[in-house]
Amino acid sequence: MPPESPFLKALEGANFSFTARPEPVAGDLRMSWGIAVVLLSLFHSRGKKASFLKLQFLAHSIRTEDSREQVHAVLRGERKTSELQVRVEPWLNRAVAFAHGLKYVDVSKGKTITLTPLGQDVAAAIDATSDVLHHERTFLTNVAKRATENIVTRIWRMETLL
Repeated sequence: MPPESPFLKALEGANFSFTARPEPVAGDLRMSWGIAVVLLSLFHSRGKKASFLKLQFLAHSIRTEDSREQVHAVLRGERKTSELQVRVEPWLNRAVAFAHGLKYVDVSKGKTITLTPLGQDVAAAIDATSDVLHHERTFLTNVAKRATENIVTRIWRMETLL
């Protein structure tokens, strides 16, 4: 990551403390990962915004290789939406709240999340860094724009896409 990165600038001057844990913390419990996924999801979505429903769909789908492949198969029409298991990710609301607190996103009426100009700079820096979040960036680049709000709603309702 280049030293002039807005992501690094956002972290400068912050106070950090670390506590040793007996086991590694799962990726979805790491807020840096969660905030980065939220920013990249919005960055690759149309208009740099999405509903909580769409973010929940992308957040759940991005977690494992199997879930990413299932979403690709549904969008290609090879699988039914009823075969896709989508659940609400509890970490997403915390990540959106932190991103909002860092002024990376705006939340409109509690429904729509939009990248702010600062959030777009940070998301662009993350997206341009090839050695971080490779699988997540690849998935979101291919899926976020194709998964429109209408398609995501139909997937949650298990309606057919075609």
